[in-house]
Amino acid sequence: MNRNRSIGIGKQKQQVMPYLSAQVEQALGWLLYSSVFISCCGFSLTVETYLLAKVPVSLPMAVFVFLATLFTYNLSSVQSMVRHPLQQADMQSPSWAQRHKKGMAILGLAAIGAAACLYFSYHLKINVWIMLHLAIISIGYTVPMVVYKSRKIRPLRSVPLLKVFLIAYVWAVVTALFPLMDAGLQVWDTQALLLFARRFLFILALALLFDIRDYTYDRTTSTLTFPGLLGVRKTKLLSLSLLLVYGVISVNAESGLVQPALIASTAGAAMVVLFSSEHKPRLYYALLADGAMLLHAGLIYLTLR
Repeated sequence: MNRNRSIGIGKQKQQVMPYLSAQVEQALGWLLYSSVFISCCGFSLTVETYLLAKVPVSLPMAVFVFLATLFTYNLSSVQSMVRHPLQQADMQSPSWAQRHKKGMAILGLAAIGAAACLYFSYHLKINVWIMLHLAIISIGYTVPMVVYKSRKIRPLRSVPLLKVFLIAYVWAVVTALFPLMDAGLQVWDTQALLLFARRFLFILALALLFDIRDYTYDRTTSTLTFPGLLGVRKTKLLSLSLLLVYGVISVNAESGLVQPALIASTAGAAMVVLFSSEHKPRLYYALLADGAMLLHAGLIYLTLR
């Protein structure tokens, strides 16, 4: 009887485990590829800025950044569904994004609607002109807005070498300057600009990894990126150099327990850079490269909370 029962349990486990594995895979897919995870990184870096500036954390602002990031990273799906509302998802596609394009579009629209409600409900103090020019950059990054190569209309991300700088600039403004504005601090102050520069360098170093990830694809589309110009090895060296400069500036700008937290988070990001390559799976970049931001904010939070 015991043997029969154990066999029965074994069969039950065999039936349950594939189901659980599929559920975990689906949940992980939504977390990473719907941009919820990277939006959490934006939320965390915003909280970090408040902590470093030694001002009270504004949860509405942090949530606003989360929602704005969620919309921006799902904008291509929104654009696709607006232009082709009757298109059906390609469930046979190996791309998670292609299989869930409609859901991502709905998520993006819901996020921008919620962000607008939050902005007006809590009277967030963000300079309208700064927010407007960021919106133009973010939309233009995905939606064709510039004349390029034989007068073909291309998005900003197709302009040679520009993509990583746009990403770093927008992230630095949103996660470093927006919280300072909302706290009533002067963003043209030396310390504020230094924090902006630090955030820009850190994000730029990580953004170069996604050029490495897309190296093969960018070559097929004739898009010039840093790996295409310098090669993958030199691009990694450039990323490491940026992290080194970031680390030196940050450690000298802070004091106390924040310094070892900054060193540890910079070292963690450097490890991700060292092991990156064009052959790494997309999961490596979605989880670890973006996760370096979460690690950074998490260590600062544990130090200053």
